[in-house]
Amino acid sequence: VPPKFPSSFPISQAPFIPYLARRASSASASASSSQTHSTTLSKSLQQENYEAIIGIETHVQLSTLTKAFCSCPYHYGSVPNTHICPVCMGLPGCLPVLNSKVIEFAVKLGLALNCKLSLRSKFDRKQYFYPDLPKGYQISQFDVPIASHGYLDVDLPVEFGGGHRRFGITRVHMEEDAGKLIHAASGGYSQ
Repeated sequence: VPPKFPSSFPISQAPFIPYLARRASSASASASSSQTHSTTLSKSLQQENYEAIIGIETHVQLSTLTKAFCSCPYHYGSVPNTHICPVCMGLPGCLPVLNSKVIEFAVKLGLALNCKLSLRSKFDRKQYFYPDLPKGYQISQFDVPIASHGYLDVDLPVEFGGGHRRFGITRVHMEEDAGKLIHAASGGYSQ
């Protein structure tokens, strides 16, 4: 028998589905066909009333003259690897300094989205290894964002019933963006 899960769960807990699939398939291990496995899973999912919770993550590119955590100039479409410094490359001993314009934009966005502003904020190094992030980490906010618990009121068009709808805003946070890989048309390499 598959385990019981609550009818509503945070989106961060969505990975329980593979667990449910494993439990359903192990419960029916004595069955001989794969069709029986999927039928067991379908029945177990139908027994619960689940509520879909859909989140949207939006990234905003700021119109600053320099990068978020160093004084290197920012120019979209520049020749690759020309506007870099020891901070960009994550060299030992180089400490990032947050661009004050980035803070200003984040505070303005937080206020526009009716968020509570945090007087104290912090950054973490999110570790991951992608080819477009050669230093191996991304400077980001997570547990103490600059703004949180806001909302956005949207007026609905008449064809959708009119009125308005309030959408909750979980957080506004600042982070550096990874680089961009440019794949050469010929030669089989990336820049």
